[in-house]
Formats: sequence, structure tokens, C-alpha cells
Amino acid sequence: MDTPALMTADLFAATIGLSSRTIRSYHARGLLPPPTRVGRTPCYTEQHLARMRQVVEFQSRGLPLDAVRALLEPDLVLGELTDLGPAIREAVRRQPGLLPDLVDAGVLVRHADGTLELKGVRAVLAARTLAGQGASIQRTLTFLADAVREVTPHAEHALAEVLNAVEDRLAQADPGWGAVPELAVEIVRVCVMRLARAQSMAHARPEFRRSGGRSRHHTPLSGTSR
Repeated sequence: MDTPALMTADLFAATIGLSSRTIRSYHARGLLPPPTRVGRTPCYTEQHLARMRQVVEFQSRGLPLDAVRALLEPDLVLGELTDLGPAIREAVRRQPGLLPDLVDAGVLVRHADGTLELKGVRAVLAARTLAGQGASIQRTLTFLADAVREVTPHAEHALAEVLNAVEDRLAQADPGWGAVPELAVEIVRVCVMRLARAQSMAHARPEFRRSGGRSRHHTPLSGTSR
């Protein structure tokens, strides 16, 4: 049976096989995004359904809900475990011009009620590691916002290419728009890491040759001759 594009709370709970109370508890734990509202009616989408199926699958494998949450919402959990929230608030207070740049970059999300939510925790942590311990948080955030601005045209192209591939080759799947950006992110991640490994190997080859074919960190396999 086809699943409707929008489901009421009762239909959503019945489709996933859980009670409405359990669904509300998953919302409270941050495992399920808030429902989409049509007027005053909360409605659920295919993306909500896919997320709940992931949660149920991980639970069936014995994972506690805290571990499931860390797997599905790593930025949210990392934000709670690090000092980034207060550090970014202080950076924005000291340098107000950072706020619109971080919102434009998607590192911060401004909600309708004016509150701000930190979204790009892993990006901030990676930028801070690259900048070094001596770099100020303002400098790190400025670098990150500038980098996002420069990469955005390439991200737009990648997203369009993935969408075209989905429409051309997965026409029967109808995964819903929400699944496409997630797929694009993972495809770009695979591509970047593959390129990084290739470049790392290219840099390692001259050192390998200079050492006579043996890496400084090479440990011979058991049973091989020296």
C-alpha cells in the first residue's frame, strides 16, 4: 500500500506500529524532527517515516536510545558535549558581524521566534582543529563562513547532479526530496575522502622510495623475510 505524502499523527503512529505516546517521547529525546504543520494540524512526511524506521532498526539491534541519537544526530550530541555553544555566543557578542555570516553559511539557524540553533558542529570542530589551538574562535568562525561561501556554488552543482541521477535512475523509488540532500552529502564525503587518500599516497611515495621501499612505520608481516 502506498504511503501518503502527508500523514496525521495517528496514521503515522499506526504506519510505524508505535503508540502516539511513544512518538512524542522520541520527539522529546531529539530522535525525531518536529512534524510539519498544515494549518494547525501536525503532519508527518516520508522523511519522518524513514527516520523512525532507522530508530526502530537500531533499537532492534540492541542499541540504547542515547547511542541511536548520537548516530542519527551527531551535530546535536556534539553540541551538547562541547563548549561550542557558549564560545560561539561570546564570539558573536564580540564581533556582531559574524552572526549574519554564520546564518548565511548554515552554521547557525535562526528560528521564527528569533532563537538560534547551532547546526554545523562538526564543521566548526574541524575548522578549529585546522586553525590550531592558538587561533581565536572568531578567526575560526570567519574562516569557516568564508570557506562555506566559496564552496557553495560547487555544492549547488553537486546537489543538482545527484537530483538528476535520482530522477534518471531511481524514477520508481520516489525517495522524497528530503532524502536527496543527505545522499548528496554522503556522495561528496566519499569523493573527498577518496581524493584525500589518493593525495596522501602521492605524497607518501617519494618518502617510500627514499627509504628504500620501506616506510618508517612499516611493521613486517609475520612470516615474511627481512
